[in-house]
Amino acid sequence: MSSAIITQLTETLRAQEQEVADWFHAAFTATPPSFYSSVDIRHAGYKIAPVDTNLFPAGFNHLSEPSQKRAVQLIEAFMQKLSHPVKKVMIIPENHTRNLGYLDNLQALLSLLQRAGYEVRIGSLQAEEGEAIHLQDSSGQSLVQQPLEKDGNTLKTDCDFVPDVIIINNDMTSGSPAILKGITQTIIPAIGQGWYRRKKSIHFDAYRDVSYEFAQAFQLDPWLLRAEFHKCGLIDFKERKGIECVALGVEKILRVVRERYAQYNVKVDPYVFIKADSGTYGMGIMTAKSGEDVYEMNKKSRNKMDVIKEGVHTSEVIIQEGVPTIDVIDGGIAEPMLYLIDGTPMGGAYRINEERDTYTNLNARGMRFQPMCANDSEECMSRLSPLGLVAKLATLAASREEYGDDYMI
Repeated sequence: MSSAIITQLTETLRAQEQEVADWFHAAFTATPPSFYSSVDIRHAGYKIAPVDTNLFPAGFNHLSEPSQKRAVQLIEAFMQKLSHPVKKVMIIPENHTRNLGYLDNLQALLSLLQRAGYEVRIGSLQAEEGEAIHLQDSSGQSLVQQPLEKDGNTLKTDCDFVPDVIIINNDMTSGSPAILKGITQTIIPAIGQGWYRRKKSIHFDAYRDVSYEFAQAFQLDPWLLRAEFHKCGLIDFKERKGIECVALGVEKILRVVRERYAQYNVKVDPYVFIKADSGTYGMGIMTAKSGEDVYEMNKKSRNKMDVIKEGVHTSEVIIQEGVPTIDVIDGGIAEPMLYLIDGTPMGGAYRINEERDTYTNLNARGMRFQPMCANDSEECMSRLSPLGLVAKLATLAASREEYGDDYMI
């Protein structure tokens, strides 16, 4: 993973370790981080940048055992900081409960919380009254999702399990669940951070400020830590409305990137990702090398961009600088995903996709995952520290996102 930017960040961390720690402590004290997060990173050698920050992350099953041990410790520390004792925890998962990969994640998250000493139940938004959903993960382990009941401003299961903390592992693309409105128990992360309301453009606006502040403090070029982006709204791909804004946005970002490439003597053709401004799961994403690519989109490509998870219509997009990945794992093109609890990296995994190339989206059919630092060696953790730095900056940016006053509904 050695590269110019990795070397530069490693030297900064070694030379100014305490100063960096103090900078993050002050920043997270001002705007506390989410309970958990995961950050998808692209490492091009000349730069390293977050390209997606998830506040309701899946994929905990891809973490190594050393990473899981750190996660357990960080979960305990987070819960101890709350203003009330925590003994019982409820997880509210995604609705697509038959996805084995997601169920493996859910089992791993359940296990982490149990290892931290909590009594845990899974409460389903889909279970009909009185009918629990019985499922099995890929290894045959049982997962029971229990129906939810609302008793005044308290949420419980139909078996009278009343949690002290409710952990949302549902990104709420299609909206905030009505049953959670008015609940006074601690809910983490905040409901208002769901994708029905959250915007990538607002996140990367915040990240632009965060990366600039950090770069100024430690004598770095902020462009080396971020991907340029532009937003377009009022898009209808199916009807080809608003396409001109997207095409012009593509040309704008390409022009900025070409100037930077000339400055750093980067010898590759610039390109962009066009992404739905809300949502995840690798849906609503395409690449372009010119504005003309947008005008020439065929019907199939427009339909893919038009609808994301749970049938939600794409009406806003961001045009994001493409950061080609130089990471290769076992012969497959790869990108790192870092996982954090309370703003502290505790491990990660590589997303690998032999069916994709250096320039394309790897979150697609054919992807697999490999844990980072399975042996937890000092050398491995040292190599991961620059990735952790970028992930912390992205999580800090998420804590600064602004969506108005009614943040919890």
